[in-house]
Amino acid sequence: MENMEIDSTIKEDIYECNHTFWDFLDMYKLELILALVIVVAIVVVVAVMAVRSFKKKYNVIRQQEERIMVLQQKRYQMIIDNSDEMLYEISMQGDACISSDKIMEKFGWFIPKRVDNLSIRKLSEILHVHPDDEDLFYSSTEGLVADKSSKEILIRLGKMDGTYIWCNVIYFPVLDDSNNVASIVGKIVDVDSSIKEKMQLQLQSRTDGLTGLLNKQTFEEETVKYIMANTAVSSAFIFVDMDFFKNINDSLGHNMGDQVIKNTAIKLQVIFANCDLVSRFGGDEFCIFVKDIPLETLLDKLRFAVDKLADVYTYNGVRVKLTGSIGAAYCADASVRYEQLFSTADKALYEAKRRGRNQFVISQI
Repeated sequence: MENMEIDSTIKEDIYECNHTFWDFLDMYKLELILALVIVVAIVVVVAVMAVRSFKKKYNVIRQQEERIMVLQQKRYQMIIDNSDEMLYEISMQGDACISSDKIMEKFGWFIPKRVDNLSIRKLSEILHVHPDDEDLFYSSTEGLVADKSSKEILIRLGKMDGTYIWCNVIYFPVLDDSNNVASIVGKIVDVDSSIKEKMQLQLQSRTDGLTGLLNKQTFEEETVKYIMANTAVSSAFIFVDMDFFKNINDSLGHNMGDQVIKNTAIKLQVIFANCDLVSRFGGDEFCIFVKDIPLETLLDKLRFAVDKLADVYTYNGVRVKLTGSIGAAYCADASVRYEQLFSTADKALYEAKRRGRNQFVISQI
């Protein structure tokens, strides 16, 4: 009996100690929740402190980088300002732009401190590119952005007074880490004097020094070029020769003779259109190539020219009457050559003089 009671007690103790995990959770759930909350709170606090520490370090690094960048820009600006050259850097990403004070001194305008949404057209406006040079500037700048190579172009840039000067614009791209164009660095060189001097020399080599008309060589080159590029049909080749011009030089002097030549040149420029080629071959002989003119219109012009060339010149009481003879070749053949026109007009001039001068003769070819 006693043994049975002991065995029963042991079984009850075993039963009472046989708790499951869920029983354990149920028994200590408040304690476990509290512990979990504490752990989560610690993790959150640590995470927040870590984020704050990272942000602080990041802000410090960023501020240092910004200070370095500002310092670099100041140094760069100082270098540019103390240079005798007109330098600039224009950002394509909305960052700060840098330019030399020499640009303001030369042109009267300045490059903005910052440019948003920079385009080629906006860049052209910033640099005040001459309207006639815009196409060249656009194509060059598009090439710079596309192939990321430096460019140099000769264009005209405007001043605030409305005038333009010839400049060599040298510019190249600055690339970012992604190999995209971040900014454009450039230099402007004033070459206006040298370009205008070259243009003047070229003009002098192509024109007659006394009248400013085309000289004989340039006239021939331009006429041949036109005939090769266009049909010569309905064009006219005209010789003009002043009758007895020697009398002007002998009676009124060579200075008056030069003035007569100048006056004749002006008359011919007024009579014929700007698109026509008017030249002085030398002495008192002029040559005109008239483009695309109806025969009747040409006849009217030749009559008018003979009338206007007749004039009276007086010096120191001496009066000399001067007239002009004209020979013209009118083209009806698309395959005509310069030499044929020249020869036909020359023969027509000779015929006008043979008939008594102060008239025109026209031959068709």
